[in-house]
Amino acid sequence: MSGKALDDFIAKYLPTAQHMQIRVENYDGSSLQLHAPLAPSINDKLTAFGGSIYVVAVMACWGMVYMRCVDYGLDPDIVVAEASIEYLRPVTGDIVASSIATDEKHWEHFFDRFDERGKAKIDLQSEIIVDGEVAVRFKGLYAIVGVK
Repeated sequence: MSGKALDDFIAKYLPTAQHMQIRVENYDGSSLQLHAPLAPSINDKLTAFGGSIYVVAVMACWGMVYMRCVDYGLDPDIVVAEASIEYLRPVTGDIVASSIATDEKHWEHFFDRFDERGKAKIDLQSEIIVDGEVAVRFKGLYAIVGVK
């Protein structure tokens, strides 16, 4: 599987993500990993700016919903309904956020709800690992509110 659809979406619609040079590093159908170089997001402490970290973390989950919808045959209209983030330690290099795999039955329920109602919600999480330890934990509630 390829993350090309998400890279193309970013290139067409998301100038902030373009500026940050966010790109798909890996997508396998159950998890998505996004990469953003440190340079466009560096702060005065020579670490990644918290807002940039948030963008990559939220996009790892948003992108997971997007890619699963594309795989399902949809061109989705996705929103973030709720979100929270924990900054546990500085991100001292490139920002690499990975969505946490969600049980397949949650995806089945998500798509069943969408097929029934034309909209659905799913809880997702992502993490940023630095030196083998979790530096950032993100949780979000994502909603598909229609298709384009």
